[in-house]
Amino acid sequence: MRTAALVFAAVLLSTSCVDNRIVVTTPTPTPVRTTATPSTTASASPTPSPTPTPTPVPTPLLSARGGILVKEPLAYTKVRSPLTISGDASVFEAALVWQVTDTAGRVLASGIVTASAGAPGKGTFTITATYQDPPSDVIGFAEVYTRSPQNGEIDEIVRVPLILAAVR
Repeated sequence: MRTAALVFAAVLLSTSCVDNRIVVTTPTPTPVRTTATPSTTASASPTPSPTPTPTPVPTPLLSARGGILVKEPLAYTKVRSPLTISGDASVFEAALVWQVTDTAGRVLASGIVTASAGAPGKGTFTITATYQDPPSDVIGFAEVYTRSPQNGEIDEIVRVPLILAAVR
């Protein structure tokens, strides 16, 4: 009986001190990979490839009120003298003023032109601006505008930025 009591006590002691719900395992070392393998982890969404930004295409420039449209030259075109400026206009008495300037504001050429029709009709205009080409390439502007018949101030304007090409 004593042996049975000792066995009972040992069993009771071993079962009362151990929580059978917890399982302890010894981790095994992870083997080192020698070759690259695809990842099995799924990402939320694939990273899209960057889309190249298209180069903007110069378009004819329109005045704020829509009365003057300069079709030629297009913005940032490299130009030399003589420069052709052309477009459409619907302005008072078909009268347009034009000038070619550099970034310092110096007027290289200027004049007055009459469109083929006055407002409310729409007419066309063509200007040939002759000026002295600069010694090096510079930024300049072709400006076509109207003046107010009431006070003489600029009423409507299109200012086309250009690259005035150097003398060669």
